[in-house]
Amino acid sequence: MKSIGEYDERVWSQFFDFIFPDEQELTREQVQTELRDSGIDMRPALSKLQGMLQKSREAEAGRAALESARKSRPSVVARLMGLEVPSGSEIRQKLQEMIQSRLTGPQQAVYARKLEDAASDDDLRSLLEDIARLDALSGDREDDDT
Repeated sequence: MKSIGEYDERVWSQFFDFIFPDEQELTREQVQTELRDSGIDMRPALSKLQGMLQKSREAEAGRAALESARKSRPSVVARLMGLEVPSGSEIRQKLQEMIQSRLTGPQQAVYARKLEDAASDDDLRSLLEDIARLDALSGDREDDDT
């Protein structure tokens, strides 16, 4: 009797082709039937694989958003640092102009009344700084959308 090492690759290939069917010729239904007959349920594995793919897509989207934020950060910081807010009586005047230009109708009247009752110039200055920063940031987002 010959030892296993005495047979060449061609003989072994023919032997395995005879024992095992060619999977490439099987239809999807045949594969599913064979798996079911063997007691193998692929649903948990497929579900796990789909979950992993979804997490991968989400991670990639997160990395893209982070990279975009990193690229836009220097311009946003520069814009915020370059803001100039008026001082003293100019603050109330500037806020009054903003109320008149941005609001209409009853909303305009309500904010104009609130401005008259506002506490201190420091509070108004802080409010105006916040508005200017929000305007700068929203302008940045609009630039990104175009």
